[in-house]
Amino acid sequence: MSSIKSIEQAQLRAQLNQAAALPWAPQGGWIRRVRKALGMSGAALSKRLGGSRSRAANLERYEREEGISLRNMREVAEAMGCRFVYAIIPPEGQSVEALVEAQARQRAQAQLADAAGHMALESQSLSAPDAKAELERITNELTHKPPRDFWDPSKA
Repeated sequence: MSSIKSIEQAQLRAQLNQAAALPWAPQGGWIRRVRKALGMSGAALSKRLGGSRSRAANLERYEREEGISLRNMREVAEAMGCRFVYAIIPPEGQSVEALVEAQARQRAQAQLADAAGHMALESQSLSAPDAKAELERITNELTHKPPRDFWDPSKA
């Protein structure tokens, strides 16, 4: 991997790890939370959106049910004088590095299982400590220098 690409990847990972540490998805949804924080009524938000009196309530419900569009979220945010952002972040308690390492370990286990089959045919199996060390070596190698098809599910 080129040094510029690896620097960019490290910066992106740091940003995602930082975002993953933030509290997400407040109970009741973002629209309701921000509207209440602003002291704005549902009727006032509906009016700012140029819709019927129930527009804000409907949008809040759609958000809770995960049926709201990104465009609607942006429009609501702007109507409240805010900006809308969305993110894809690692699961709670995990980092981007942990996701990459888990994929590398899965790939390494598949490689070792394939090699073990061939070695068993030749009566040359690895001892448990050697197999564990080889798993760690391959995982480390894949983590730091992933192949092009690293995320291909047929390779795991």
